[in-house]
Amino acid sequence: MTEPLVSRILRYILYTVVAAGVLLTATVPFMLDTYFSILNDAYSIEQGYRMFITIFLMIVGFAGLWAVMELILILHSIPLGPFISRNVRAFKRIGVIFLALAAMFWGKCLLYVTFLTMIGGVIFLLGGLFTFTLVSLFRQAVAFREENDLTI
Repeated sequence: MTEPLVSRILRYILYTVVAAGVLLTATVPFMLDTYFSILNDAYSIEQGYRMFITIFLMIVGFAGLWAVMELILILHSIPLGPFISRNVRAFKRIGVIFLALAAMFWGKCLLYVTFLTMIGGVIFLLGGLFTFTLVSLFRQAVAFREENDLTI
């Protein structure tokens, strides 16, 4: 079975996201210098904020890259049949990443509350819950596929 065109396009977009994500994550400390020199937000003058936001953004960047890499591996399985146990585990890892990011964003709100941080927390929470829904759907599909393979 050949890979659908939409899947290939999505995979190439995800490759671009990985390249941009690596570049952005690696340059976070330098970009913050530029950001703070151009724009001063209410928190940038606080002691320790710069270190906190650098570490926070680096962790978010690495977690996002991990989730995108898992999606790329899931897309590679489409021509062979996506309903395999490896994809169930990959979706589970993505769900855990999203829920951990949601917790990080809400934790950041306890220290430095911003509207965008609250929105990010909600989006990651919804993404994590949706991903765990996909986990249960794929788990059922894998069970049906294995049952059908045994009966043929």
